[in-house]
Amino acid sequence: MKFINRFQLVILAVFFTLGACKKSDDGNDDTILALLIAQSQTVVPCSTRCHMFLSSAVLGSLVGVGGITGADALCNGDTSRVRGKTYKAMVAVPGVREVLGNPTGSLSYTDWVLKANTFYSNSTDTSNTTGSTTTSNRIFRDSNTTMQMNFALGTNGTRFWTGMTITGGNLANDVNCSNWTSLNGGVNGVTGVVGASTTTLVETTTDACNISKRVVCVEQ
Repeated sequence: MKFINRFQLVILAVFFTLGACKKSDDGNDDTILALLIAQSQTVVPCSTRCHMFLSSAVLGSLVGVGGITGADALCNGDTSRVRGKTYKAMVAVPGVREVLGNPTGSLSYTDWVLKANTFYSNSTDTSNTTGSTTTSNRIFRDSNTTMQMNFALGTNGTRFWTGMTITGGNLANDVNCSNWTSLNGGVNGVTGVVGASTTTLVETTTDACNISKRVVCVEQ
């Protein structure tokens, strides 16, 4: 049985109140009730301040769910998430979720997880102050290092799946465990890495896909 939150209780009270009152000729009562119900089911997107975190769960058992779908499901069920928020995994699949092009020039986006000029903080930081701000190109650039944040998302040296790399100065897709559907040790995927005080999201290091790793989850 689902728990009923305070806002839903208010909606129920409005529902019974409207039912007890005489229905107006123009049907406004029904319209108000419909709007209240719709509002209770809508997740408000984050704006200039958003959360992100390194998943506590690993992208292994959910890979077979279907690539991006499994990765997003992992993020939205993770214990490090902020309840009531929606998250997407920062993993690339060509034509499905990606950012391509020159980081200081023009980029193209498909279902990209980062917003422009937005402060992202680690959702495990209760002070909500540790974070980095994206550029107008919807990426992080710290100390002129492509796609590196100036805060750590986890333990130093921890690697996570990305499927993104830098080639000839451009952000690009690379090997990604067959679009995150394979756990085959003979298939590889590109990873990112957590530093002592940084997190590098774009690297060239790969690992075998039978080694389960975490993913970076970003609030939408």
